[in-house]
Amino acid sequence: MRTWNIALDWGLFNNRLTGTFDAFIRYTDDMVGPAVQLPATLGLNPPSANNCDLKTNGWELTLAWRDHTAFGLNYGVSFNLSDARTYIRNYPGNATRSIWSHNNGREINEIWGYETIGIAKSNAEMEAHLEAVGGQESLGWDWGEGDIMYRDLDGNPGINSGAETLDDHGDLKVIGNETPRLFYGIDLNASYKGFDIRAFFQGVGKRDFFSYSPIFWGVTSNMWWSAALGEHQDYYRGKDLGLPDRIIPANTDAYYPRPVFDQDKNQKAQTRYLQDASYIRLKNLQVGYTIPQELSRKFFVQNLRLYVSVDNLWTHTKLSKVFDPETIKGGYNGSYGNAYPLSRTWAFGLSLTL
Repeated sequence: MRTWNIALDWGLFNNRLTGTFDAFIRYTDDMVGPAVQLPATLGLNPPSANNCDLKTNGWELTLAWRDHTAFGLNYGVSFNLSDARTYIRNYPGNATRSIWSHNNGREINEIWGYETIGIAKSNAEMEAHLEAVGGQESLGWDWGEGDIMYRDLDGNPGINSGAETLDDHGDLKVIGNETPRLFYGIDLNASYKGFDIRAFFQGVGKRDFFSYSPIFWGVTSNMWWSAALGEHQDYYRGKDLGLPDRIIPANTDAYYPRPVFDQDKNQKAQTRYLQDASYIRLKNLQVGYTIPQELSRKFFVQNLRLYVSVDNLWTHTKLSKVFDPETIKGGYNGSYGNAYPLSRTWAFGLSLTL
């Protein structure tokens, strides 16, 4: 590994305002990558190998302000932000330049998918779409109302993925990147006449995520892996369903397409269901009170502080509610997002110095 960086540190206004900025380029050799392609007659999948060279460009910024007021309020604000992007510098194992493997010069963790036009609200609308694009038979069969209409990007008849290489990827395109970027943290603290408060926020400013998990989709091509959560009720229904006294109303403006058990034609990687996994979370909030020393010393205690602390109190994200933004890559197969969610934890305590 070889790293070049340039950094700047500063302190202004009697060091009330401090900060650092660091920019770097890092070259990493012999990282673990997919095995070199071997003939199928080998009969097994060769293990990953140290065969990949990477280049990472990144930077980090930290700012802090600490001060006090004339009436005795002490306060501080600190902020940090960092970003990095990693590219494949050299990988010998992808002779066909498949888009599903490493390619020299490309950024890691690209998400390839189709561009979504929308959900067809009638059979006539779907038929007109199929005629315009030359069909979607390579993605599935029995197209009709409630199914996804995919956009023709290459101008050739039929929606398809071509040879799935950089030279021929049909109607696929890069729709996002799952690498988390723009990590940030905000630390706020203040104290006044024995009372103190501290709030720590953390988050990710940019991250794309596409899920094939039944936790997200509900109904999948494998009925035994399908799920049914509250969010999955927002699926396409062209007419009312159910019994006379238990009507499920039609839903033609649904988020999800019509449920299909025997194929995944509506669940291809696509722009409509690409998730924005950026978030901000109040990771910790703590409020305390320190007993005045003239009182605590009567009990032979130099310092006594009572406090309440809570973790994961608040989160804002555009991500589907079935996921937690910090655990979306956890759970079954490392991608189902069904890891045990982070808990909100309350703690009450005291700290004392004798």
